[in-house]
Amino acid sequence: MKKIALLALSVSAACLMACSSDDNNNSDGGKDATNDTINNPDVQNDAGDSGGNPPPPTLKTQIDRIGRPAINTALNHVFDSTSAADTAKDAYNADKNVAGWQAAYLAEFAKNLGIFDALDTVCGNQIAFAKANSYSTLAGVTADDRLYLNTASTTCTTYLAVEANVLGITNTDCGGRKLTYDVIDATYSAVAVGAFTGVGDGISADSTKTGGTTFPYLAPAP
Repeated sequence: MKKIALLALSVSAACLMACSSDDNNNSDGGKDATNDTINNPDVQNDAGDSGGNPPPPTLKTQIDRIGRPAINTALNHVFDSTSAADTAKDAYNADKNVAGWQAAYLAEFAKNLGIFDALDTVCGNQIAFAKANSYSTLAGVTADDRLYLNTASTTCTTYLAVEANVLGITNTDCGGRKLTYDVIDATYSAVAVGAFTGVGDGISADSTKTGGTTFPYLAPAP
């Protein structure tokens, strides 16, 4: 109704102007009506407003997933210089078959974990290696790309805490992942020296941007 009223008012005003003008050009009415429609945001908004929210988008093919950061990058065909590496990483991200993850990726991950174990020039001190004497145990855990929480604990300070407790580093931390955790340093340390710390990537997290306390837990922009 608003659109009709505005257009009617515009056309009426144009007609009055045309009738009172000494100019014999009668095209001003159409021009004025068009300008009112274009320049008046109320007219434009009403024209496309259906009165409700748009329908939700239709979900398509999965192209990415992330449980534990850097696992796909660091352990999946990481030393493969051919295009097969990209193909393998894309397939990993698109893989929705949780029950088949370990069977699909354990062997590849175990092969590369041996390389990371040697980063500190000492082999056999990787997390879980002393307990299992094999890279396949940690490979099986990392292939299960889900974050685990110890809901019985109220102490939450450590990334990979629940996984580490199972693999040989005894602790009661709740685990999971906070935005403030340096997950890359923790991952490198676990696969290289068998600890939560000790090996870093030289990049520190910006705590001023991750210090929020309410969802989505990001601090306000400075």
